[in-house]
Amino acid sequence: MSYAMMLLVVIAFVFAILGFAAVLGYFLQQAFPGRSSIEVDSPEEALNRKI
Repeated sequence: MSYAMMLLVVIAFVFAILGFAAVLGYFLQQAFPGRSSIEVDSPEEALNRKI
C-alpha cells in the first residue's frame, strides 16, 4: 500500500471516530439535558418530569 493510500485510510478512520463521537454526544445531550448543579428538584417535580 502506498503512503497516500495509508494516509487516506487513517483520515477515514479519524472522520469515522469523530462522527460517531458527535452522534453519541448529540443523543447523550438529548437524554441528559444539562442543568445547574445548584438546582434541585422537589419530589413532585421529579415525578412529573419526562425522561
